[in-house]
Amino acid sequence: MLNHKYEEALSNQIMIIESLQNEIECKNHKLMEMEHKHSETLAFVRKLVIGLVENINSKERSLLEMECKYHESLNTVQMNLTNKREKLHEECHKDLQMMKNINANMNHDMECLKKENKQLTKDLGESKALNDQQQKNFIGEIEKLKRVIGDQSHVGSDGHLNTQISTFKNQLKDKMEYLELVENLYSSLVVKEHQYRQELYDARKESINSLRDMFRVRSQLGIKRMGELDPKPFQDLCLQKYSGEQWQEISANLCSSWEENMKDPTWHPFKKIEVNGILQEILDENDEKLKGLRSECGEVVYKAVTNALMEIEEYNSSGRYAIAEIWNWKERRKATLKEIFQYIIRQLKTHKRKRK
Repeated sequence: MLNHKYEEALSNQIMIIESLQNEIECKNHKLMEMEHKHSETLAFVRKLVIGLVENINSKERSLLEMECKYHESLNTVQMNLTNKREKLHEECHKDLQMMKNINANMNHDMECLKKENKQLTKDLGESKALNDQQQKNFIGEIEKLKRVIGDQSHVGSDGHLNTQISTFKNQLKDKMEYLELVENLYSSLVVKEHQYRQELYDARKESINSLRDMFRVRSQLGIKRMGELDPKPFQDLCLQKYSGEQWQEISANLCSSWEENMKDPTWHPFKKIEVNGILQEILDENDEKLKGLRSECGEVVYKAVTNALMEIEEYNSSGRYAIAEIWNWKERRKATLKEIFQYIIRQLKTHKRKRK
């Protein structure tokens, strides 16, 4: 009985041991499968990591190449910009130097022209005075000759009279030759003065055409149309006298009618007076049209019309239409050529700074 129990117990122990062995084998088998899967996973991860590393290295190489190309391009662009900047600076410097030389030459030419014009004016005055004096002397000599011939015809012999007449004829011939020489000199001086005036006129005309679009709103110099009637005084007058929108039409018609009056070649509201022996032309305030304008429209409108009349008489009396002129707004006068050249130099310097 006891042995049977031992056998059962032993049998149970053997079964337990076998069960444990089976369980161990099963776990070993699972462990081996897990190790196999782990090895496969590890190999896959290693392969993936190697691929990622290669990809990263490739991208780093591409990035380095791109960075190198970027730096090369940047250096190229900087070099190009530097070269262009230096080239522009050199061109601006050359342009500025050229303008300075042109300005210096023009200033020199202007000074020479002024001196020549001054000397020419002086020579003209002296020649005119000399010519007038020679004419007076010539007339006096003729009168004297006539008196002498008249006296000699009564008291002298024929031979002596002929000698006297021959002498006076020679003197008269000398005077006529000298008078002709003076007149030729005077004509030559007049031609030279006309040439110098034409050169100055051409220089101003070219300046007006070239600078027409360069002047700014607040610039001291600008283009003014000499002889152009200012419509603002007419507008102010009609705005006070008429209500509603009617005043604008009345103002435009009134201003237009006076513009037509100014263009009329038969209307010349000026008179000549003598000042220090020189005839001068001034506005005739007793002109009927001007008197009517002053009484009907007032002093401001009258002043606007008379100012335009004086300008058109000074600048274009033959054509009687407005012409452009470079004007010094600050000092309310025509700009000198020196001021025009100084303005051009300032604009070039400003343009040079902006290009930098």
